Amino acid sequence: MKKATSVLLAVILMASCLVPAGAVSAWDVYWADSKEAARGIIMQPGEDETQRNFSWYMDADVTSCHVEISDNPQMANAEIISGEIIDAYRGDKVAKVTVSELELGETYYYTCVSGDEKSAVYTFETVEADSFSALYLSDIHISGDSRDAVKDTAFMFADLLNDATARADVNLILSAGDQASDGLRCEYEGLTFSPLSRSLSFATTIGNHDRKGVDYRYFTNLPNEDKIVISSYQGGNYYFVKGEVLFLCLDSNNASGTDHYRFVKNAVKENPDCKWRVVMMHHDLYGGTIESRESENRLLRLLYSPIMDEFNIDLALLGHSHHYSVSDVVYNGKSVAELANGGTVENAQGTVYMVSASVSRPRDEEGEIPYSDLIAIGMDEHTDRLYNIIDFSSDAITVTTYEVGSDEVHANFTLTKTEDFDAPSFSFFRKLFAKLVNFIGTIYAVFNNIGVFSDLKEDGFDVPFIEVVF
Repeated sequence: MKKATSVLLAVILMASCLVPAGAVSAWDVYWADSKEAARGIIMQPGEDETQRNFSWYMDADVTSCHVEISDNPQMANAEIISGEIIDAYRGDKVAKVTVSELELGETYYYTCVSGDEKSAVYTFETVEADSFSALYLSDIHISGDSRDAVKDTAFMFADLLNDATARADVNLILSAGDQASDGLRCEYEGLTFSPLSRSLSFATTIGNHDRKGVDYRYFTNLPNEDKIVISSYQGGNYYFVKGEVLFLCLDSNNASGTDHYRFVKNAVKENPDCKWRVVMMHHDLYGGTIESRESENRLLRLLYSPIMDEFNIDLALLGHSHHYSVSDVVYNGKSVAELANGGTVENAQGTVYMVSASVSRPRDEEGEIPYSDLIAIGMDEHTDRLYNIIDFSSDAITVTTYEVGSDEVHANFTLTKTEDFDAPSFSFFRKLFAKLVNFIGTIYAVFNNIGVFSDLKEDGFDVPFIEVVF
């Protein structure tokens, strides 16, 4: 990779080869020496490819922040973009900066500045064509209640990034929730520990474990964020466009179906020229093999499947179950086109639902119940760590699944599209039922937020009772 960040990474990896067994690793040295490891610097997508959103933690006494960005590694003639300072939890401060008017197909270098403190120089590339590659994974679960406690899972994720970026020219990370186990600042610091994470746009969705704390709200800087009517304290839905893909990222912890429907409808209306539509959210819908989770999935399907059907969602990227699975093309709860490992589906008129296995907490038990008949590719027993490279182009989406440290392809499939189609109209009764489910979900969301508020208060987080946005 022809990037300054990769030079730094190469030095770390070369040094690690020289370290005797049992000695302190090069990752340990970098962890101790890097100020950025304690700042949680993250670069997230902007509204489209001409923007990037940055966020990082700062000391409480700092009063200014900006990003310096240049087209050369020496940072000559760097442009300075000032940001906003947010008062975070327990005296922390967070910088949030949006860089706009980026040119497509260019390499940029940047540094994050807090008062007198300046980060190392990192780099990223904007995509010029409609083709790009993304790393999709889920349930990273950086875990620990202190900075030292999260090192093991942070290093595991750093190794996975090395593996994935050596295999493909990845430009985007898609993470389907549970980035952290308890939603703590130190866990998000571990998530962004690797310098590679600061060269890739890092799109996240909030998982049920992220929701255990309050820091996800401060750690992220999300584009087109929609503060839904009944909003959880940690955030809402958001979308962004890359190439010809509209990415719709939903907070599936929030059962307010009325607001999810409105959000997707508005995002699709505002981006009519996007050929592909991809939803990413945390909770599984069809891949459950654990009885308690499948009961939850059945309820979630009532809420989300009609949205996928009505707005022609091509691919749904999910997590939560920690069991890898890929469905057939599904419409109205039925298979409308069979998908096979290594196969291609052309002009699919429905949605493929995919769940990636957990990065650091793979299931080590067999499923209690069989996969649904709708699952085309699954794993009843598999304890290894998996990740997925998704190649997007104007005419195709190809998903290839690898095991960390192995060159063997575990699974792959392709969706092609040569023509658009309008989903069949819902019947009157299906529309009525969907609206009823959405309304019930919205009422449930109010009471669920009360429970979350109580839990956070009990754990010592000083948070508002509920946010209601009209």
